[in-house]
Amino acid sequence: MKTIEKETGCGKILGLISDAGVAEYRGIRYATAERWKYPKPVETWDGVYDATAFGAACTQMRTFDREADKDPEPFYYREFRKNMDFDYSEDCLFLNIWAPVYASHAPVILYIHGGAFMGGCGNEMHMDGTEFAKRGVIFVSINYRLGVFGFLCSRELEEESGHTGNYGLYDQAAAIRWVHRHISSFGGDPKRITLFGQSAGAMSIQQLVLSPSVKPLIAGAIMSSGGGVGHEFAAVTPVQDSLTYCSKITKLLGATPQEWRQKSAEEVLSAVKSAADRNLLNHLCPHVDGQLIPEDPAKAVSEGKMADIPYLLSTNSEDMLPEILSRMAVDFCTSVNALHRKPAWYFRFSRQLPGDDSGAFHSAELWYTMGTLSRCWRPMTENDYALSHALVSAFCCFAQSGSPESTALPAWQPMDSPSGPFLEFGDIGVQVRP
Repeated sequence: MKTIEKETGCGKILGLISDAGVAEYRGIRYATAERWKYPKPVETWDGVYDATAFGAACTQMRTFDREADKDPEPFYYREFRKNMDFDYSEDCLFLNIWAPVYASHAPVILYIHGGAFMGGCGNEMHMDGTEFAKRGVIFVSINYRLGVFGFLCSRELEEESGHTGNYGLYDQAAAIRWVHRHISSFGGDPKRITLFGQSAGAMSIQQLVLSPSVKPLIAGAIMSSGGGVGHEFAAVTPVQDSLTYCSKITKLLGATPQEWRQKSAEEVLSAVKSAADRNLLNHLCPHVDGQLIPEDPAKAVSEGKMADIPYLLSTNSEDMLPEILSRMAVDFCTSVNALHRKPAWYFRFSRQLPGDDSGAFHSAELWYTMGTLSRCWRPMTENDYALSHALVSAFCCFAQSGSPESTALPAWQPMDSPSGPFLEFGDIGVQVRP
């Protein structure tokens, strides 16, 4: 690849120009943070920032428990990470930018990855912004703190900072603010930032569009397999509900936050494994903290406090808890559209992926919505590439105009009732479904 140097508000930066003619800036540090402290934005750097390599992913269970050593190989490892090498660190607040070389006032999509708030990063095999940049949209992916490093709740930490928990969610907000301040240096329009997230990324965005401090920075939101307000699944509870549970972890680390911070990352994760039970994911996740998430999300949605922006939600036919996730998405869309403000659309992805009998599994659509089918081990067909083209085009239209509708798709109406029509992207193409 060739290199490209650009002047930004933070200083000069060195990136790459791919064979596809897209400018790539990898591993840009957007903030710094000590363990269990809130992020501080990066506003300047010395010399020329080298953005030619991806930054570290957050330390997570697979840092020390290698997926490649397991037999049989974990499903998602084979699907999205096999033969890839990642660096892991608590120093992980990096973002990546794919942009047209000569972009000017281009719309922006900022992607927040999933992984149950416990794993993942912004540069796995399926994540690449090239197809968006080729269509005139700047694509950004981010890393943020995960698991115990991103979502621990503690009375002692609350005494330090005035509130506790949601460290990873604050990282996401810091990345959005950094992009809002600096994306114009890369040819982007800070007034047209669309958030895009899948699974835990979508659940994160569901909270961010309700956050008074973040809402003014967002022009649109795409939420796949995790958008909507959860009740029996993905409920967002007050921080206080998780203090006792998290104390089981911190007691294994010492008596004070100072002692906790002296432990190695491996020792911290060992304490998590020792204290964990089936409820772990209900506690190391976003909470109502009275700050970033000021109140119960269900109450906020019922009162119409979500950002007045267009929304695009989706689920998969063989999703994790498909009926619950689809109901969450449809209910949120109908709540938005009942306000007669900017509209909300819904689609279902039902393509039975070739290569095995897993169907349209949770996360399957990412190969298609990212436009990265050529990286996948599966024997993709012309139909798969056509579906991917349609989805990437719809997402780009959404980022550019606030509507996913295009001449390449059937008429697509906002989802204004639970029985209203929606688009299905499946084995026989794109169809309108009741």
